[in-house]
Amino acid sequence: MPLSRRTLLTAMAATPVLAPVGTAHAAVPQAAVPQAVVPQAGPAVWPAAVTLPAGHRFDLKAEPVDLLGREILLDQTRVHQQVAFDPVTGLAYAVQLISDGRVLADETGTLPKDERGRRGDLCVNQVAPDGTVLAVMYLRGFGHGGGLGVEHVDGTPWLWLETDADRVADDGDPATHEITYGKHIGRVAFKPGTIVDAGSPLVEVFDPVPGATAVTPSLDVDHGRIAVRQVPASGPAEYRVYDLDAFKSRAFTPVHSVTAKYRTQAWCLYGNLIYQNEGSAYSATNPSPGNSWWTVYDVLTGKEVERTFNATALGLSHRETEAITVRRTPAGPQLVFGFATQEKRHMALYGISATTVPWTDLAYDPAYTATDSYRPQYRQSGDRVDLRLRVTRVDGKAWTSGETILTLPSQLRPSRTQGMVGTATGAGTITGPLTTRWEVMPDGQLRIYDERAFAGWIALDAGYFTS
Repeated sequence: MPLSRRTLLTAMAATPVLAPVGTAHAAVPQAAVPQAVVPQAGPAVWPAAVTLPAGHRFDLKAEPVDLLGREILLDQTRVHQQVAFDPVTGLAYAVQLISDGRVLADETGTLPKDERGRRGDLCVNQVAPDGTVLAVMYLRGFGHGGGLGVEHVDGTPWLWLETDADRVADDGDPATHEITYGKHIGRVAFKPGTIVDAGSPLVEVFDPVPGATAVTPSLDVDHGRIAVRQVPASGPAEYRVYDLDAFKSRAFTPVHSVTAKYRTQAWCLYGNLIYQNEGSAYSATNPSPGNSWWTVYDVLTGKEVERTFNATALGLSHRETEAITVRRTPAGPQLVFGFATQEKRHMALYGISATTVPWTDLAYDPAYTATDSYRPQYRQSGDRVDLRLRVTRVDGKAWTSGETILTLPSQLRPSRTQGMVGTATGAGTITGPLTTRWEVMPDGQLRIYDERAFAGWIALDAGYFTS
């Protein structure tokens, strides 16, 4: 993807500004992707959050930036499953299974191959913006690490993730990697160098869907929500969205629910949207460009609103889709996603800051009718408003000049009358140009002006400025 001036400026604005702390892990060249510029010094605390309206979504077709500038090795050599960012300090937290053969401070001897995965033993890495691993914490018996959120309370980062995994048995097949998953949601303070076991009083446990398996969370602190992905005792996987304060009080009535589609590698909630990614590593049956896909759901409707192929960094070695989250930056929120790569699994992270403005339905008089694909809608970006519609009179009569089609809500009303050009039916009921004049008034009335008294549909796809 070419490096444009817009991409570079976006990267500079959205990259954390903490000073590098060292080079604990070797730098490895990465595939050619525009790189974020990491300043050498700056504040360790973000300013107040710049949030997106709940309905706006990240533009998955925009150019991503390389957040780390290279593929980094975390504390373990296993795949990173999910990443989350502290909303106050901007530090990243990456979760991965503990490596085979790694012996913790309170352990003796070694475990059998894949035993960490069968037990759900996790390592959480605290990572600086330059890719340096600052600290780690170990969580035994928690799960696979497919969900992670960070909440900052009084100077302490609190991790939200799955917990209470049941160990799965070894099936005896050396080619099989048995993996367990958590069945509850846990909240635990990140304390560098500590080891915490599932069931410890240090872990606050939530059971929003009793009997569910593969339970993972996502935090949206900007909008005060938490979402849970779970697989019920019967039926497909489901996302449930809760008010965060209510959830912490154990009021587990979801405000929205969405049926999950496709295989999920990682997912996150932001506003009214759930972003889900999937994809496996390159292989003989999955050669480049691979099978990495994004899926976006609208939690208000429960519908899939976008499914887009991810063509980022196709030249990475291994290139296994892992992690997706939204981080807070001084310039606004940024969608962050990653890949695991290389033989000893490294982490590569990328970010998208560009967003798309959604179309929103407008109420209109029942004297008019419109098909679903041409219903009156608007979208607003700053003081620019775009309108689109195609309507027909229910009574079939001719249009009258100056007729009001609908009245716009107050935030869309211009400071002075604005004119636009629309189109009209070409079905033989009109003579002359197939255009019509429209005006939007300071009181919000949208009117059509045409003296030809024709019947049929009229349409508008144009914009104006409120000031």
